[in-house]
Amino acid sequence: MPEREDESEQLAVRDRWEHEALNFTPWLAKNLQVLGDSLGLKLEWIQSEVPIGPFFLDILARETREDVKVAIENQLEETDLHHLGQLLTYATGCGAHIAIWVAPEFGYEHAQALHLLNEWTNERIRFYGVKVEVIKKAGAPCPESRFREVVYPGGWNKSATLPSGEMPLSKRRHHEFFQPIVSKLLADGFADSAYQRFNHADRTFPSRLHKGIAYAVSFYKDKAWVSLHIELDDTQRTKKVFDELKAYQEQVQEGVVAGSSTDWRWNRHDSFLFSTINMVNDGSIDDPPAKLEKTRAWMLDLLPKLKDSFDPRLREILAAK
Repeated sequence: MPEREDESEQLAVRDRWEHEALNFTPWLAKNLQVLGDSLGLKLEWIQSEVPIGPFFLDILARETREDVKVAIENQLEETDLHHLGQLLTYATGCGAHIAIWVAPEFGYEHAQALHLLNEWTNERIRFYGVKVEVIKKAGAPCPESRFREVVYPGGWNKSATLPSGEMPLSKRRHHEFFQPIVSKLLADGFADSAYQRFNHADRTFPSRLHKGIAYAVSFYKDKAWVSLHIELDDTQRTKKVFDELKAYQEQVQEGVVAGSSTDWRWNRHDSFLFSTINMVNDGSIDDPPAKLEKTRAWMLDLLPKLKDSFDPRLREILAAK
């Protein structure tokens, strides 16, 4: 039977945007009018990756009719407590009157928190929860993106919210994998805290040397990653720090015993605010338990080695004027 013209298929958001920071945030920054139209707002982009303390607001915008700032936090996974905390920190830190959280799925408790914040604050302070969806219509050459309100001032669409207490399987599996790593490293004094930077598939440990330096473990594109993330307040300085570290590339790779299966990737990322130095191995959260245990042991072995190798060099580089 032929498809009807009005039939459509909902695609996974990562079918369109592979990476949150590299793909989705830049796209959203260029399409704020579409987001604003779905909320009855007139949005104008101001800046992306705005530093707020040791973290970075995805997008800072302005509602042009009211001339107030808008803080926009986006992600390509189900909402989580970390991003809720970021949204509140960013909105207050930049003096925004409007806070917008964009995600493909909203947990009940997270949507409820936004709803109650709207009830508890005055009418000049507003919170929005917005689902991003990718739709492929029958007969259309390309999929299209759309936004749907989940939480808005005066309302909450509970039918668009995940049931209370439900943690999606992918998020639960990542949590169970990373929690022993976080517990061990924090107990060993590796860092003072850990957080999710991009989504639930990573755990990031901020360095004591500088708020823009962090070490991380993650899963991405069927690979396991151990990384140094460099994102200072000044992009030019970020690239300079990366270049100075890269001068030691041969010594670092010889000094860190990583095994023959580990691939080193030094990514300057000229088009972005950050640079990364990575050790990469085959690995996925969907691997069988024995393979996941080996990947966890690999991460626990290499992350301290990476820190021991780079911290003395970073301390010297950052101290230089």
